[in-house]
Amino acid sequence: MKTLITGASGFLARGLAQHLDPTKTKVLGIGRQAGAFAGAFTALDITDFAATLALFEQERPEVVYHLAALSVLQAASGPEGARVMLETNVAGTWNILEASLRVGVRAVVVASSDKQYGALATPPYDDTDSTAFLNGGLYELSKAQQDQVARLYAGLYETPAIRVARLANVYGPGDTHWSRIVPGTIRRTVQQETPRITAGPAGEALREYVFLDDALEALVALANDEQRRGNVPLRREDGKLARVAFNIGSPHRHAAAEVIQTIQTVLREEFGVTGMAPQVQPGTPGVFEPGSQFSKLERFQALLPSYAPRPLIEGLRLTIPWYLAQLR
Repeated sequence: MKTLITGASGFLARGLAQHLDPTKTKVLGIGRQAGAFAGAFTALDITDFAATLALFEQERPEVVYHLAALSVLQAASGPEGARVMLETNVAGTWNILEASLRVGVRAVVVASSDKQYGALATPPYDDTDSTAFLNGGLYELSKAQQDQVARLYAGLYETPAIRVARLANVYGPGDTHWSRIVPGTIRRTVQQETPRITAGPAGEALREYVFLDDALEALVALANDEQRRGNVPLRREDGKLARVAFNIGSPHRHAAAEVIQTIQTVLREEFGVTGMAPQVQPGTPGVFEPGSQFSKLERFQALLPSYAPRPLIEGLRLTIPWYLAQLR
């Protein structure tokens, strides 16, 4: 079997390439750059449909994990920032799904986000349908549109079987987006810099955190669901988009201050690294900032009964050694 993974330079894609059994599947990563991707790699801009289709026709993958996304807003800064993010996250997803349709890919797993529910969504987030997206920032809107495009394809076509993973905050070894709270706090603590907490709703809201291995297990389970059900049982008779999206979250929810405290406690007690107390920075209440997040997990746990995301402290014990090796 051949498996294609988009977004090869991202830590989720790198982790998935290492997670998949090499005796059962041949992995090909695609993206603008390989980074530390373990396995075969081909450079590709997924916003170029002709090039994307040509590669799919050449490689003929059976399963596709679409993990590519522009997720850090600073990467889309400048006068074309909105266009770049929407083109990558929305048009890129359409290109992957259309190429998959044309060459007969069996299953496509699209990595969406719990942010797609938008700032006005009322928890708990119910994944039996998509909450009406009424407002939100650029990234949130792009993920909502990506999510809807994937669910549209699942309703229109028999194949590929499509599953959408509405992922909460994934952390683990290999994430070098230092603006994120887990890698950023580890680096600042090790380098004796002050961790930062934003005052107001952004710092006070509870967020769900999913360890990398738990997220990878969920993605593989969604791909395997293709063999059992396909798209048809998840279509809506009322004309709404297919119910192929699943929340991949965690019952463990933490405010930013608690995340930082837990990271520093593990660093101090288990690795002998003592850091500086966090600094609270003023933050203006943003109209796009969601409140505390709470994702219903029952539908996915019915699909994968063993899904039990580990607590944050356990995931950090497995995460921190990688950063210590890199930073020291």
